[in-house]
Parts: sequence; C-alpha cells; structure tokens
Amino acid sequence: MGGTSKVEQAIARFETALHKLEKSLVVVHDKEAKLVSVSNKTMALETDHKKVLAELAQVREKADELAEINRQAVKRVDHAMVRIQRVIG
Repeated sequence: MGGTSKVEQAIARFETALHKLEKSLVVVHDKEAKLVSVSNKTMALETDHKKVLAELAQVREKADELAEINRQAVKRVDHAMVRIQRVIG
C-alpha cells in the first residue's frame, strides 16, 4: 500500500503540474493574441502616418505654388499701378 500511495501522490503532482501548464499556455496564448492585435494596429498606424506625410507634402507643394502665383500677381498689380500712374501723370 505504501507504493500505491506514492504513485497516487506522483499522479496528483503530475495532474497539478498539467493544470499549471494549461493555465500558463492560456496566458501565453492571450498575450500572443494581444501582441498580434497591437502589431496589426501599429502597422495600420504606420500606414496612416505615411499617408498623412504624403498628403502633407502635397499640401506644402500646393502652398508653395500658390505663394509663387501670389508673388507674380502682386508684381503684375505693381507694374499696372506704375503704368497707370505714368499715364495719369
């Protein structure tokens, strides 16, 4: 009977170890799932960031174009005013 008791104790310890392992595997699985989710969100944010940078570059380019058009318009108005003043006297 003494041998059986030791076997039963060993089986009980083994079952306890298996339950702990299962719980650990669940925790690891949950952490991996969260990591995948965070990774996906990070990739989405990086994609959005690149898109925003591209759009910002386009807006800056357009602003530069508009600034140049404005400078040209101001020059033309100035020249027109000079000509008008010459004509008027």
